Amino acid sequence: MPFRRWADGLALGCAVLIAWAAIAAEKPPRALGLDAPADAFSAARARADVETVAHAPHPMGSEAAVRVREYLISRLKELGLEPQTQSSVEHEGPARNILARLKGKTPRRKGAILLAAHSDSVAEGPGAGDNASGVAVILETLRALQAGPPLERDLIVLFDDGEEVGFDGSIMFVNEHPWAQDVGLVLNFDARGCSGPSFMFETSDGNGWLIQQYAQAVSHPMATSLSMDVYRAMPNDTDLTIFKGKGYPGLNFAFGAGVAVYHTPDDTPEALSADTLQHHGQNALETTRWFAALDLDRAPSDDVIYFSVFGRAVLAYPIAWSAPLALAAVFFYVIVLRLFQTHDARFWDVAAGAGAFLIAILVALVLVTLVFMAGMGCNIVRAAFEQPPITWARYDLAIMTACALVATATTLWFMRSATNRRPWTTRSAGALFWWLVLSVATAIAAPGSSYLFVWPTLFGLMGLSAAVLLPSTSLQPRAVSLVCAVPALVLLPPLIRTTFDSLGLGMAAPIIVLVVLFTGAILPLFSMLALEREPVFAAANFTREAAFAS
Repeated sequence: MPFRRWADGLALGCAVLIAWAAIAAEKPPRALGLDAPADAFSAARARADVETVAHAPHPMGSEAAVRVREYLISRLKELGLEPQTQSSVEHEGPARNILARLKGKTPRRKGAILLAAHSDSVAEGPGAGDNASGVAVILETLRALQAGPPLERDLIVLFDDGEEVGFDGSIMFVNEHPWAQDVGLVLNFDARGCSGPSFMFETSDGNGWLIQQYAQAVSHPMATSLSMDVYRAMPNDTDLTIFKGKGYPGLNFAFGAGVAVYHTPDDTPEALSADTLQHHGQNALETTRWFAALDLDRAPSDDVIYFSVFGRAVLAYPIAWSAPLALAAVFFYVIVLRLFQTHDARFWDVAAGAGAFLIAILVALVLVTLVFMAGMGCNIVRAAFEQPPITWARYDLAIMTACALVATATTLWFMRSATNRRPWTTRSAGALFWWLVLSVATAIAAPGSSYLFVWPTLFGLMGLSAAVLLPSTSLQPRAVSLVCAVPALVLLPPLIRTTFDSLGLGMAAPIIVLVVLFTGAILPLFSMLALEREPVFAAANFTREAAFAS
């Protein structure tokens, strides 16, 4: 018994540590101060530009926009460049772009790099995050580049106007400016919040080579092809949409935590995280330096599925692999069911586990809905007594953490009590059935997202096999089950945190579904730990030692 408790505690402790490390690794790097090396990006130096640009709302055509335009022209001149403005010759309008060009060592080398950020804000807020941050990032990147060795190729800077009202500036640039013919790669910088890491959330089509180079270029990569699938389903666009429409290859960077300030008066320089600005700027500086040394005159490669792990590496594989991997998961699931049948487990035991897990998802959603209804009811009562409403968004992290813990506990309790005549192993197989369904569905409809489901499914099935076949009195089966839980522990907790940061309390339902799915993905680990207190298959009184001996 002491060995079992020690081994179980060690396995659970390691699982918690892995999940915590995966979340912690996605924090942006610490901001550098004014004393940073001259050729490095410094958030402290960039903040001065943020404060000036985001001093007040500056939508296209406003007097404040004129003030911002004059400031940006003066800053580019300070950096030794010759800025120019662009207005449309085809359509009258208030849009005014600002451009500058930094000559490379081989000025006529085909394929200049375009650094782009829109300079306008919405009328409702000063736009420190969206998008004074992008403007400041480009200015500080220019300064750092000039402090180092010259680039091999030209660098074009575009502060385009009117992104918030219809992409007037980027459309004007690609259709009318002669420099548009020189662009070999676009690096676009935008934002949808005020904090969190800077994600490379969108690429042009045929992104295999771009992802390969991006993974080598940046020191703190944050990217996933899942964001491409989500972004396509949303009604949002950025300037990169215009550039992609003209056939330019490109990468799109943005941060999305603190979304509550997006397009509001609270999007101020004070709200903008210095660490976030640092990460945004490091992405700009490192990708510019890397791609400037490469040959950009190449045909697009095949699309890839990609995702970053621990904020230090990017894993990628061809998108064509998504369907075969999903089929492999189906085949493996059938093998596991066959293994269960060999030891007298019934198909209906697994089906009951699948049904119980589905009900657990619905119960968790109902509980979370009741929590939010209670919050709304509280404010209704306060309004009746002429009291100000409680701003629940101030407590969003605490509320969602509590809801996640309740959802996890509910899932574990329901899976145990609703199938108390069946062992944890078959319950886990039932939960993984829904992961298998999602693996197949995403491989067909959203292959960029398929990695999130197929790898936890495949490894979870391996963990179930270990729970059945390996002797329970050793450390070996626990180690195997823990290793098989790693994909879920590494991929799901950071995604849950990022989804919460990006969507907030208003989208609690999908976050809770992810929490319950995560619980189901690591049920094979719980199966391994629970088997000390129950037979593998109660109906046959079959133990793992008997299976191993046979």
